[in-house]
Order: sequence, then structure tokens, then C-alpha cells
Amino acid sequence: METKFPRIIMITQQHTWATALCVLLTIITQSYDVCAQATLEWSGASPIAFDISGQSLTSALNAFAETSGLQVSYPAEMTKGLSSSTVTGTYLPEEALGVLLSGTGLTYRFTNANTVTLVQRVPASADPVPLQPQSSDAPTSANMQKPIKVPEIVVKEVRERKDSYTVDEVSSATRIPVPVHDTPRSIDVVTKQVLEDQKVIRFSEALRNVSGVSQFSTQGGGGGSVMIRGFESDLNVFKNGFRDDSFFSAFSQRDIINIESIEVIKGPPSYLFGRADPGGIINQITKAPLKNPYYSAEMILGNYDLYRPTIDIGGPLNESKTLTYRFNGLYESAGSYRDGVRSQRIFLAPTIGWEVGPRTTFRFEAEYMYDRVPIDRGLVAIGGGVAPISVSTFLGDPTRKKEVNHGKATLTLLHDFNDMFRWRTAFRTAVTRSQYSSLESWFVIDENTGILDLARFEIPTTLQSHYLQNELHGKFSTGPIKHKTIIGVELGREVSSASVSGDFGGDTTTPGAFNFINIFNPTDRLFVDTPLTKFSNTKNVNDILGFYFGDHVTLLENLHLHGGGRFDYFKQSLVNRPHDLDPNQTEDSQTNLAFSPSVGLTYQPWKPIALFANYTESFAPQDAGVRSISGGLFNPERGKAYEGGVKFQFFDNRLRAKVAAFNIKKRNVLTADPLNGFAFSVATGEQRSQGIEFDVAGRIVPGWDIIASYAYIDARVTKDLMFLEGSRVTNSPLHQGSLWTTYFLQDGPLKGLGAGIGMYSQGRRNGVFQCTDPANCQAPFELPGYVRMDAAVYYRRPEVFTRTNLLAALNFTNVLDQRYFTGSQNFREIIYTGAPFTVIGSVKLEFY
Repeated sequence: METKFPRIIMITQQHTWATALCVLLTIITQSYDVCAQATLEWSGASPIAFDISGQSLTSALNAFAETSGLQVSYPAEMTKGLSSSTVTGTYLPEEALGVLLSGTGLTYRFTNANTVTLVQRVPASADPVPLQPQSSDAPTSANMQKPIKVPEIVVKEVRERKDSYTVDEVSSATRIPVPVHDTPRSIDVVTKQVLEDQKVIRFSEALRNVSGVSQFSTQGGGGGSVMIRGFESDLNVFKNGFRDDSFFSAFSQRDIINIESIEVIKGPPSYLFGRADPGGIINQITKAPLKNPYYSAEMILGNYDLYRPTIDIGGPLNESKTLTYRFNGLYESAGSYRDGVRSQRIFLAPTIGWEVGPRTTFRFEAEYMYDRVPIDRGLVAIGGGVAPISVSTFLGDPTRKKEVNHGKATLTLLHDFNDMFRWRTAFRTAVTRSQYSSLESWFVIDENTGILDLARFEIPTTLQSHYLQNELHGKFSTGPIKHKTIIGVELGREVSSASVSGDFGGDTTTPGAFNFINIFNPTDRLFVDTPLTKFSNTKNVNDILGFYFGDHVTLLENLHLHGGGRFDYFKQSLVNRPHDLDPNQTEDSQTNLAFSPSVGLTYQPWKPIALFANYTESFAPQDAGVRSISGGLFNPERGKAYEGGVKFQFFDNRLRAKVAAFNIKKRNVLTADPLNGFAFSVATGEQRSQGIEFDVAGRIVPGWDIIASYAYIDARVTKDLMFLEGSRVTNSPLHQGSLWTTYFLQDGPLKGLGAGIGMYSQGRRNGVFQCTDPANCQAPFELPGYVRMDAAVYYRRPEVFTRTNLLAALNFTNVLDQRYFTGSQNFREIIYTGAPFTVIGSVKLEFY
């Protein structure tokens, strides 16, 4: 947090003789050097291991303060537009700060043993800058006890800023750190503190804080599908810049146990990230190793038998702190408001950091997750809406489970050639094995009687994904123009192997010959192990090669330009292996080439206000197994987007707000071919989304934080042979909004007591696409709009014991017990439910 205040130093008996003499020497000699040298001599500082990359000077100073434990003070405008040098290695704090400030025109002085003040570097031939303007009122022995006034300064306290709902910089939009205010893109960040205050457990719960973003589908227990600016996507989730999509990586609901923050970049992201849908990307940032010891243990308990102990520990592994670590782990056992549902989860995430040398660092990160949960397809539609039954009704067999073992490892090497160029090599590998066993919703036989046919599936699946990224980052100037550049290449391979055995109900006209459940009376049912038919046995391989580049150019201190693009080679290979319906093996493949550009501009007529605009494109290959009637392949979907908006900074950058307007079109959307009985496809479809978004996040006054959003999004089918042109796309409401705010008492006997309140709302949504000819597709239905209210109470007490902090909370979700639905899976028989009134209690102890 940044706080402006006039600082008064009084030389009294409360100050040490060293501080008093330091101030006196400064006044007498009119030189900061004397004070700085004297303070350093008395401070007894020890060498510390630093690892601070070249970045904006503001962020680098925050990192320096966190590592050294010192407070850094400076005028608010002093660091504007300046960048730091890289500091990697073991230094005394004053040595590290000197390296950090090299080339900035700034130097420093110690005002006491724990506070450093930045000042302009004075040329040797110039007069030294006085502590205060010279005048006849200079201190004498007669007035030495009077206060000595120091000009107003801004003090940056890292520990307070870590508790913030905002961040200064992000890297997801450009793959290199750039201030949010300077980046010509819509950027939203869900910080660690928001996750903590809302007691978020699953990744999907965090997305409600971002305008125009939601997870509408769990895929029955998979990674889920998200909606971003009116476009559905399974592709657009990443972790530390590597793909973490629901096809080849995340095969279970994503956890947040090792997540530091979640960055959402709106608009087509293919210019740096390759294949994607045009709404935007979501990038998860994981927790880093720690140079100082930290240990925490938390117990989370909730209704519906939730039991979730977690640990988060880290620190140095050697005396020089060149080896560091972090470990996050959890065990979770839970029931559910859904009848008969029980789940189990284990998540382990070790991370090791190694400072190989003064300019080289290495990091190893790993994840292992075991997840066991039933396949839950929610409720079904009756008539034009959701069936009038309890949201607790489970329409299937909850004793059958999907069991997932998932492992992931990431290696990252960073090397600074000099202060201008950095090399990054990163490799990520992930392997998932899943056993899918279900008896699940298939189709409603009779809406009057409520008889629902159930399908039985057994699907063993193995997934692999391997990615290698090599990047050269630059930070240099060409005359008065400053550049932050990136040139990179990405190689990848994704492999999916699955066989699907199923029974779709058999003869549904003969009672007892098929599995069913009565949705109005779930005890009226038949669950039997009918014979299964293996009707699919496939292997899918994707080979990826991408070249990308970008340049964030500071033309003037208030004018920033970003340009870049990516060229992609994407080859899909599909092997249809023999199965019960076809004894032959067939192979097929297709290759796509695409270039995706991006350009954007930010202008700041006044520092707190930034006007921005951008143009971006995206591409997403079609399914490798889809063919036209002639057997031909289809070109990939392409997206084009225009965006403009305004960003605001208030209260010394503690509070940020953004308003953005956008227009996105996606073409080459596959649609059914009516000339051939709708059995084949043609790539003639087009969809358009346009709207306005508003986001605000930050600290209004000490203790009062807020994060809120609103989105108006009009997403429609604009061209199609099967679906009604002009109709709204599924799962996209016209209106969506959220609010969350907390307040903590700052002093008095109740200091540390806090409360939070919030809401989340969505308007009405189409459950399925509307058809030009209803005879060729499902009857339309609508999901109702809703408003969900949440609340929380907290008690946080530092030093409850020696070097021990206490954090306790009660979080209440859906306090009004609203009946609501998160979305459908474009089927009348798959409608996902929202949880009723839920209470989660947590107690956390932090040791340091």
C-alpha cells in the first residue's frame, strides 16, 4: 500500500544515539553520504541472497523491501517510467540497492536502521542537496530540540501491499512483466488475498470476480468449460504460461492450493499463446519458493461433511539461501448437497528454487493430484425450463466414480546475459490416467411420467502433454524510446488415448430392459450391469510449433505501444483403432498454419487515467475427425476483436478501475449440413459478441477492500444453416455482475475482527441453441436468472503466540438459499446446479 504522510523526526531520548547523530551530521555537513555511511556502520547488516529481475523500478523496490526487510521511501513521481537493473546473488542490502538503482539517476540514504530514502543522484561538481532548504532558521544549539521536518514522501510497505486486491504488474498479456496501467489490454487479477477472504477452494469459484467470465459446466466432474465474453472454451486455461486445458491436462476440477493469483486477459490470445477461442485466456500463477522460513497449517470444515486440512511451508535449504523450497499439500474428503455423492482428493505440490550463480536461476515445480468423484450431470429440462425437482436429486448412480491420477512437472531456467537481455528455457510435462465409470442421464423418455433413460459408460483414458519454450527477453532503448521485447519458440506434443464402452439403454419400450430413474420419484429406478459395447477406441496426437514475438514500446512517458504476433504450425493425427462395431483401423490427419497478430496503444493524458485500444486475432483448429460430405477438411475457426477502454487509478494506486467496450467475431464455425440430412458439417457458421465491462478492485481506506464487476454481453449467432440467426448463444447472460467487500477494524480491543459481504448474479440464459427447424434439434429451454448473496466474518491476530499468526473465518455462501443453475452442456438432460446455503469454517496458524 502507498501512503502519503509528512514525516517528522524528533531527536529525543526515544531515539538511539546513532539515529540522532546521523541526523545531526546530515544537518551540519549538508551531505547524505555521511548519514548513510554512519547508519550502515551501525546497522550491522549481513549479506542476503537476492533474486530480482529487471522490471519496473516500483516493483523491483517492493521485491527489494520484501527480501531485505527494509522500508523504502521516495517521492511518488520519482520512479515513474524507470526500470531497475537485475540483482541476482548474495549482497549486503546497500550493495544490492546500489546495483538495483544503477542507470536510474537515483541514489539512496538511510534515515534510520530500517528505512531507506531515495534521492536524485547529485553530480560531483554540484552542491549537495540539503535535507531541507537552506535558511537562517538552520538548527542551532538553542533550537536543537525542535522537530526537523522532512519533505512529504511516499512509503512503500510490502507486507501491506501483499494483502491487496490489486497488483502493479502482470506478465500474462505480454509474457514479460509490464505495468497493468501501461498495457493496452483488459486485464483482471484475482489476487491471493481475494482467494483467502472468499475461502475459494476450486478454481471455478474465483472466476466470479471477473466481468464476463464464468465456468458454466463441470463436464460432469472434469476440468470444466468456461465462458469468456460470450464464447465457450475448453482451451483457454493456462498455468504459468503453459496450457492447462480440459482436454490434455486438467481432467478434474482445478484446485487453488498452490495458486498465488489468477490473471485474466480479455480478447483473442493467439498472438502469444497459440490456438484459443477468442474470448480471452485465464492464466494461473503458482506460489514461488521462499527465502525466509514460513510454515502454515489450516483446517477447513464445512457442512455436507467437508473436511480439508492443508499445509503451506517454505524457506531456505542452505545458509546462503541459494537453495529454497515451497510445499503445498492437502487432503480432502467431502459429501455433497447432491444425494449420495462423496468425493476424495489428495494434492501435493513441491517446488525447489536454485540460485545457480549471480545471473542464473533454476526452478523445479511438481504437482500430483488424486481425485475420486461421481459423474454428476445435474438436472434435466421439462418443457421450457428446468424440471421442478430438488437440486439435491442425483439422476444416476453416485456409487460409480471417476478416478483420476494426475502428475505434472515444470523446469524453468533463467539466465541474464547482462542488464538488457535475459534467456528463459522452460519445459513442462503432464501425464493423466483416468478411469471413468458412470450410470448417467441420457434422455427423458416421457416428460409426464418423468422416466429418464440412463446410459452406462466405462472409459479408461491416458493423456500426455509435453511443452518446451525458449524465449529471449530484452529491455533496452533506441534513443529516447524504451523497449521491452520478447522473441520465443514453443514446441509441443499432446497425446490422448481412450476407449469408450457403453450401453445406451437398449429397448426403452420394454420395462426392465433398460436402466432408468424417475426424476419425480428417485426410488423408482433400475440400475443393472447390462452388457457393454466398445464403440470407440482412438488415439489423438497433436504436434505444435509456434514462433512468437512482441515489443512493448514506451514512445513517451505517457504513450505506450504494444505489437506482436505468432505463427503456428498445428498438426492433428487421429487413429481409429478396431472396436466392436468396426474391426478395421483407420488413420487421418490434418495440418493448419496460422498467423495471429496483435497491436495496441495506451495513452495517459493524466497519470491516473489511461486510454487504451487494441486489435487482436485468434485461431482454433477444428476437430481432426470432422469431415464434409466429400471427405474434405475444414479451415480453423478464426476470431477478430476490436477493443477500447479507460483505466483509472485512485488513492495512490490502491484502487483500480476499468471500463472496456469490445466487438468480437468468430467465423468458420462448424454447422450441420442440411443438404445431407444434417449428418455432416460445413464451416459456414459465424458468431458475434459485443458488450461493455466494468471492473474495480483495491483498497478504499485502510481496512476496507473491494472487488466488483459488471458485464453487458450480447453474444449471438449471426450466420448458420441450422441454428436460428440472431438468437443468443447458450449459457451467456445479457447481464452479469459481482461484488465482494471486506472491512477489518484497525485499532482498539477488537482490532483484527472483520466482516465481508458480497453478491453474484447472472441473467437468463439459453440452455440450448435455437433451431431454424425445431424438428432437427432439441426443444429450446431457458435457465432463469438469479442473485446469490455471500458473507463472511473474520478474526486475524498477529503474534497470537511468539512468531505465530492466527487467521480464523466463517464463510457463508448463498445465504438466502437461492435455487440457481450455473449452466447447461447444450443438452436438455445436462443442467448443472448451484449449491444451496453453505457454511465453511477455517482456522489457520502461520509460523515464521
